Amino acid sequence: GVSAGLLTACATAALPRRGARSSNTVVGFPTRRSTRCRRRRWHVRLAAEANDDEATGEDGEEFNFDLVNQLIQKSRGSTEFGITTADWHKELYDEVPEGYATALEGGIEFVDVVAGVTAMPLLRDVETESSPRFCLRLTPRPTFGLGLVFNKALVHWFCVLGPLESACKRLGVTQVNTLTLHSEGGGRLGFPFWVYDAVAEAYRRGLFQRVGVSHPNTSAKAVSKVAEELRRRGVGLACVFVCLSLLDRKKLALAEECRAMGLQVIATEALGRDELASGRYTAANPTGGEISVPRFTLSQLMPLRPLHEALATVAQRARQRCEKQIETTTVALQWVCSKGANPLCDVSTEVNAKALVACKDWTLTPQEVDLLDKAADEVGKAGRRGR
Repeated sequence: GVSAGLLTACATAALPRRGARSSNTVVGFPTRRSTRCRRRRWHVRLAAEANDDEATGEDGEEFNFDLVNQLIQKSRGSTEFGITTADWHKELYDEVPEGYATALEGGIEFVDVVAGVTAMPLLRDVETESSPRFCLRLTPRPTFGLGLVFNKALVHWFCVLGPLESACKRLGVTQVNTLTLHSEGGGRLGFPFWVYDAVAEAYRRGLFQRVGVSHPNTSAKAVSKVAEELRRRGVGLACVFVCLSLLDRKKLALAEECRAMGLQVIATEALGRDELASGRYTAANPTGGEISVPRFTLSQLMPLRPLHEALATVAQRARQRCEKQIETTTVALQWVCSKGANPLCDVSTEVNAKALVACKDWTLTPQEVDLLDKAADEVGKAGRRGR
């Protein structure tokens, strides 16, 4: 059926207000007058391609994108570690886990937030010396085909602008670092044209600095199409989310293709499903060092033994080489980095927070990466034989 929220918004916006003065908004929506006022020719080039004297507005002002260029190039070319709060539901947490502050104080400032899932007010109320850079994964509201019928400005507000502004308010910020068009459903990656238009409008309003995409069934061709749609509207696609870990390497080729396009690759579930790729839960230590009932059975952990042993070996070598405390979880995250991706880690536990911070200022050697690759191959072959 048609969204009740959309129909209510449309009916409310259509009501005349007798005797009222014309204003820029009516019941929270842009009016026809404000739409006309914003009909201006924005010569905004992709920030990563613009020169210092490019992107001239209607009034002839000169916008300097030099700093933006530098930041985007840096983000695409360097490894960045991030915190994911995708599973921090308000039903599970009354306050932010201690690991969040530990990671922020350790210099991990990129924070992945999922609109409608993450308990955003908890993040807003945290007092830390570091300022997080929020990456908001937002699923555009569906219009059920009504995007072709109703006022353009209203559709933009309903599908993207409204949810984005609401999320910023709940996070206590005026803009997010990254707006990621997100979907967890089936089908292929793609959005109606009015979603791209709304994203461009949000960019012009300064509601985000860069844009990304996240879809479980994405492909290089689909990513390229999204990038082209955004580029035509003066916005550059900056990053792509993929599921990547030592136990799930199906997206390795996609990650390489996206990097070839100049896009930053952000890896979700970098420690694998249930963190089984972390090496923390093993057949010899099924509780992960905690005094609790084992989370996994021996039948689940024994097939992963070659990988867990390789993680332990590499962790020992890295400790000796780097002269710092390095655990298997840190090694698993560094493997993701070795493939050109930027790992996200859930820091709801202090152990994971410390492991994430320990990733800084060192990398795996080619020999260590090869050892982990071979172990992952062995586990994969054993899994296929067991089916």
